Amino acid sequence: MTRKFLDDNFLLNSETAIRLYHETAKDMPIIDYHCHLSPQEIRENKTFKNITEAWLYGDHYKWRVMRANGIEEKYITGDADDYDKFLAWARTVPQLIGNPLHHWTHLELQRFFGVEELLNEQTAPAIWEKVNKQLQGEGFGARDLITKSKVTVVCTTDDPVDSLEHHTAIGELNDFQTLVLPSFRPDKALEINRDTFRPWLDQLSQVHGSAIQEYDTFLQALEKRVRFFHAAGGRVSDHALDVLVYAETTREEVGHIFAKALQEGRVTAEEEAKHKSYTLVFLSQLYRELDWAMQLHIHA
Repeated sequence: MTRKFLDDNFLLNSETAIRLYHETAKDMPIIDYHCHLSPQEIRENKTFKNITEAWLYGDHYKWRVMRANGIEEKYITGDADDYDKFLAWARTVPQLIGNPLHHWTHLELQRFFGVEELLNEQTAPAIWEKVNKQLQGEGFGARDLITKSKVTVVCTTDDPVDSLEHHTAIGELNDFQTLVLPSFRPDKALEINRDTFRPWLDQLSQVHGSAIQEYDTFLQALEKRVRFFHAAGGRVSDHALDVLVYAETTREEVGHIFAKALQEGRVTAEEEAKHKSYTLVFLSQLYRELDWAMQLHIHA
């Protein structure tokens, strides 16, 4: 028997799978331990002016496959108008069969907007009109979409210097039951050879309340921010590690490496690995004390 694409039993290839999904999994809530949703947009219940803003303004997964499809950058992150960017995405989607982005695109069109057609260049104009008309109506704000999806917990991705003011405000909303919690993402603290390190360290100094000129103060500031996140409800950390290398070292040695980074702007690859290793172990011990989960994105 021929099955309809994305029917109620999509990906369910046995009677057991069908029973487990429909009787148990289907109505379970979603607990999202990692996402890149904007807490400000959630707080404001942001409405999107069109499907391009909702889909393509910040989705690096879509950007990557569009580039692989030969789409010019102006239609991805450049200055092309939103409709032309949507058409560029519609041109890419038929090439994605077998990629989860193909499934996600059509599941979202179907479940949120009642669009059953496959997205391609020919169907794009009608889908653009149908979806955008709905986005301007009631029930399609950022919080509305989260509630419709039965999401009970959202863990956003947050820099240690973040004020978390939007999380606080969300927690005070009476008409929104989803917990929106911060995730501690100190990537910039580890990347001492990147140009972002010194400007970020200045920001950390500001929220710490004093200048950070040596490694012990640096660790004290990080611990202070971890406890600040904990007080705001945070219970997870999140680390992107381009290269997973552990280097045995001491606090005294890393203190010298940290000082060198501030004075010279760069350290050796071995010294960078030692800084990352000691700092990660320090943080992991703190996470253990606070009963946090430590998420690692290796080769992110």
